[in-house]
Amino acid sequence: MKLSLAALLCLCWPGWLVAEEPVPQQVEVRVSRSADSAWTLDREPAAHRIVARLDDGAEVTLEIDYDGPADDGTLVGITPTLGDRRLEGAFWGSTAPLIYPQLDPEEHQIERLDIRAEGAALWVRFVGGSYQILDPAGPAAPLFMEAIFRRQDDRLVVNLYGLYYLLPSLAGTRLELVVAGERLTRTVEPSEQEGTTLVLDDSQVIGTVSGAESRHLEYFDQVTRVEIDDSRFGQMALETYVERLQLQVSRQPGVDMDLFELDFDHTFKDRGQRRVMSRLTIELH
Repeated sequence: MKLSLAALLCLCWPGWLVAEEPVPQQVEVRVSRSADSAWTLDREPAAHRIVARLDDGAEVTLEIDYDGPADDGTLVGITPTLGDRRLEGAFWGSTAPLIYPQLDPEEHQIERLDIRAEGAALWVRFVGGSYQILDPAGPAAPLFMEAIFRRQDDRLVVNLYGLYYLLPSLAGTRLELVVAGERLTRTVEPSEQEGTTLVLDDSQVIGTVSGAESRHLEYFDQVTRVEIDDSRFGQMALETYVERLQLQVSRQPGVDMDLFELDFDHTFKDRGQRRVMSRLTIELH
């Protein structure tokens, strides 16, 4: 039997307890930029972040965070800033971005981040863990999310691939979903009672989420389009094909929560779809 240094110290000096500090997750980061790139890349190692700025006067900035909230309170993912609109908010007590690749905060750790800026495009890929985190019977292949950003006229276009979350705001957001060819609407908005959120189908309340009731869950199968009219983040449209999309609106006493979830991981957990290809369009003005 081998004893650790901490155990030996405890044996030699009774009563002296040595706490072993957790080793922070090390993320391999690879960044490249071509001479003709429209993007400027700045590394901020202390914040575990890469900042990408579009050099065409459009006031588009992407903050790409690749660690947990321990250093700056910000979760891993990509926060677009469009002029004075910063697409992030409070999420389970931390700050989370609109585009969120971490599918299980307890188990799923990002291990590698690749960023490549070429011409008008910025390519970002997060990799870490395996599908067995979501389903023990799943493949050992790595979980990943890819996002390719381009500006097209007055829109920021993001091609997404893999599994991921989108986190719109609770401030008042209307969703129009095309589900198996049928158009459905959901509205997520604050109620008059502080700390309470309503979920509506057109004008009918179908869910009330407060500090005493943790969440509202809905599942939509065969989703091909989601239009998002967000009072804080602006207008967005998602063209996709996802076998199962989860809508989750949560509240918890004493926990800051500004965002709700559109979860794409349940399409793998429940339907076996390992990758979702989507095109997200965000209006710049």
